[in-house]
Amino acid sequence: MAFENKSFKVLKKTRLPNGEISLTCKIAADGEVKKVFALSFNALASTQEITPGQVSYNGKLDICMIYQLDNDEIDSASSSCPFTSKFEDKAISTGEKAIISLKEVDHEIEAISGSEVTINVTLEQSGVLIETVDVNSIGCNDENICAKEEELSIVRYIGSGSAQAQEVAERGTREKVKKVLGSQTSVIVKEAEPSTNFVAVSGDVVTNVLYIDENDKFSTIQVYDAFKEEIEIEGVSRDSFVEATSFVNADNVKVSVDNDDKGGKISVSTTFEITAYAFEESGLNMVVDLYSTQNEIEVSTESFNMSRPKVMECIEGKIDGSLTIDQEQPRIDKILFTFGSSAQITNTYVSGDELILEGIAKTCVVYLNDDEGSQNSVEIEVPFQISEKTKASENATLLSSAILTDVDVVAKKGRELFFDGKVRAIVQICEDEVSAVISDAKEGEALNERDYAMQLVFAGQGATLWDVAKMNRVKENVIAEQNPNVIFPLQENQQIIIFYQNK
Repeated sequence: MAFENKSFKVLKKTRLPNGEISLTCKIAADGEVKKVFALSFNALASTQEITPGQVSYNGKLDICMIYQLDNDEIDSASSSCPFTSKFEDKAISTGEKAIISLKEVDHEIEAISGSEVTINVTLEQSGVLIETVDVNSIGCNDENICAKEEELSIVRYIGSGSAQAQEVAERGTREKVKKVLGSQTSVIVKEAEPSTNFVAVSGDVVTNVLYIDENDKFSTIQVYDAFKEEIEIEGVSRDSFVEATSFVNADNVKVSVDNDDKGGKISVSTTFEITAYAFEESGLNMVVDLYSTQNEIEVSTESFNMSRPKVMECIEGKIDGSLTIDQEQPRIDKILFTFGSSAQITNTYVSGDELILEGIAKTCVVYLNDDEGSQNSVEIEVPFQISEKTKASENATLLSSAILTDVDVVAKKGRELFFDGKVRAIVQICEDEVSAVISDAKEGEALNERDYAMQLVFAGQGATLWDVAKMNRVKENVIAEQNPNVIFPLQENQQIIIFYQNK
């Protein structure tokens, strides 16, 4: 009896355990700091290493700080805070790639000492591990073995590819630009399309630039650009599943100003990283049942989990909210500017046929109080919910990211702030499936020899040719040839006759 050991590979995407990272970052200002008005954060993960039990990676937190000096001048400073972190879980094996997401969830200014500001920041880390799982199966070439094969649809990981893209966008201003105080750049993927050996990734680059014009007025301008980049991945075809992520390193964002008699022009050059991931669906003929006409067979079955990526969903929505500031805080007579806007997704889930994203939009408002002649700041947090129709199941694995654009804040009655903006989100959807295959089979004792030449078999309604043949340990063609008028599966209970050859 000959059984051939085989194996095949399938994709498994596993959610990494959420965790928090505590960082203490120091920013050096250009002079004595009187007050910190606003902060923006951009966290990214770079190199990674996957070993049994953990995913280790290097990361960096970029901070832009808007502050007031002792002479009441407003200025800005930036700093990078490198760190290392890891995900730990006994279930982690040596995977192919980890898609890591980082977001700032809390911060506080610990100390202001002269020109140095110390900030405590809490980051939340989450992500998905892409694994290739080996599944054992068998084949057989023994004439006494009857094997039933079915085509099993499997998904495997093809590979990933990365590329650096650069986009230059510009926008004009009515007045000349005196000084750029700070900028905040976000990149979001909107679509990934497979082709022959490459993936075309498109999306948006959005930069908010805070500046002072020639009239010493604060202004914020949004510089927008769309991108499309081709990333090479060997083995990708037009039928592949593809996903993509992107991130921007603040060090690679350059803002320049060009003034003329008509006003100013702000140019933003952004170099950012795009990574595409490719998966392939194929059909494999697998042995799902077998028996021997001569011997007993001991069969082992192996179940396995497999992930099936779906198309990425792009969701957009408008959000609004309000805040009433405390009585102890100076009233708002004039909004000077907003800075540090962000949208953080806190929960992503499917309910019925709706894909729902819940999150918090944040921005810092810097304003003027006429009575005290003081400049103050307050942070607005607005909860939001956006949704879109989906075919995903409620058990799907979801990975989301979002950016906030077109932020506008107005003040009313000195203590009420009204916020509105737009959020753009991308959601990677993956469905998990559980399947089983025969992974091993061993020959057992010989069957008892028959002492009769003919047998009348009772078969119930719905029985297939395979069911009857296996039950009686004869080949399917024997049943079919000896019962030419019987149609399977049986439409009603029926008697079937079997003749056995004399040895």
